[in-house]
Amino acid sequence: MQMRGARPDGQQHGVGVLGHLHEVADLVTGELHQHIGMAPKKKLPPTPRPKGRQPTHPVDRIRTRLWVAYVKEASGLKSAYAIEMALDGDRVRQTSSVVNRPRKWDQYEKGLKVPDDRPGDPRNAIEQAETRFPGAARRFRSPLWRYLKGEAFDAAQYEEALRTLGTEVVELLLPLEPSADGNLLHYHTFDEARAKQLTALGSFDALVAAVLLSGLAEVIASPELRNRALDAYLDLQRPLRRLPMFANALGGEFFLSIDQRCKHWAYPSPTERLEIVIFSEAMPDQEEMGAFFKATGWSPT
Repeated sequence: MQMRGARPDGQQHGVGVLGHLHEVADLVTGELHQHIGMAPKKKLPPTPRPKGRQPTHPVDRIRTRLWVAYVKEASGLKSAYAIEMALDGDRVRQTSSVVNRPRKWDQYEKGLKVPDDRPGDPRNAIEQAETRFPGAARRFRSPLWRYLKGEAFDAAQYEEALRTLGTEVVELLLPLEPSADGNLLHYHTFDEARAKQLTALGSFDALVAAVLLSGLAEVIASPELRNRALDAYLDLQRPLRRLPMFANALGGEFFLSIDQRCKHWAYPSPTERLEIVIFSEAMPDQEEMGAFFKATGWSPT
């Protein structure tokens, strides 16, 4: 049985007069092709997209802009031009009327271009900046960026990623040396006391650790670890937002990228889990909530 307004090939036309007109047109066209010995015209396959440079990931744009912001903060240099003069001054040509320069740092500053981090390249901008301003490379090479781009980590990879962070973070969360028995999850218990210690560090690496721990919690299915790690992430925003590199629109984009990856969990039933994106910029941290409770005389308990 054929539904009204349906074509014999299974494709749907609008029901009614317009649908029947399409059917008549298809029938007449087919009979005409048969009468003059022509095969019906076949649709050409879609043209494949040419292979070339892949679009820059939005996270890589944020990553590059934050890296340049750190270089400016660490060096005291105020502009991309000043950084270029400091690191690539030999490539700048000045005449009485014009300055010819690569302007690659201008593109890095705006996130229009991401530097190629190729080992051994004498013009590797990551290494150039690291030589003059130690600590810059860790910002660019942080495992945070792989996580925010959606790369899947297993438990061992989370531990490996955490061990790349600053010594004070590693000592707080992990034993000094990885276990030789091949077992996973060699972590100190991330209890409330350690969460407060992590928050007290107030550093970029401390925030990265909180984010990675929230990801680990998903792998090992631990809502308790997830909640504690996300609380630490929210509390770490307060000291970081005071830094010049985060106290602007770029900081908002950075934290938003984390919010979209680190979703909160809700359980409407024992067999269901909802993932909720909470925009942390508008959320009070624990210190602000404490001040609110004190001012109002209201207690959450």
